[in-house]
Amino acid sequence: MIRTPPRAVTRFLIPFIDVLILLFCIFLLMPFVSQPGDDPTAAPVELESLKQELARAERRLADLKNERANLFDRFHVKLLEIDRETGRLYAFDPELPGRQEIRSQNDATKLIHRERTRAGAREVCILLLYPRELTGFPVREQIDRYRYWFRDVPHTVDNPWSG
Repeated sequence: MIRTPPRAVTRFLIPFIDVLILLFCIFLLMPFVSQPGDDPTAAPVELESLKQELARAERRLADLKNERANLFDRFHVKLLEIDRETGRLYAFDPELPGRQEIRSQNDATKLIHRERTRAGAREVCILLLYPRELTGFPVREQIDRYRYWFRDVPHTVDNPWSG
């Protein structure tokens, strides 16, 4: 005769433990789903404020893009190169052959006048480029002298080694 197997406690406990684990996980996730006192009507208000903030940010971005585009129209940048072996200052002029050394305040003044003539209504800016290899040049006195020569125009020094 065929007999049914005896009912084991494990046949009942294993599914029961699975259900308890599932309920415990739901309990742990409840704070992430909703907070006590959440108002369902507050979501549309928050959505509207976020939309307004996004519109303001987009307008600001458009204004900054226009301002940046206008910078290129407002400035005439002249690049001057500092020689890596001597620290001397050189300018490249498309109308003159080779590179021209700027030896004195007088040469710098002539360069500024020539660039102002080319720039027209734009403002002339001078960019002094350091050598791209670390050689010990230019020395501090040379940079101070160059800054003094170009004190009447906006200028800056592009030093990749300044850190």
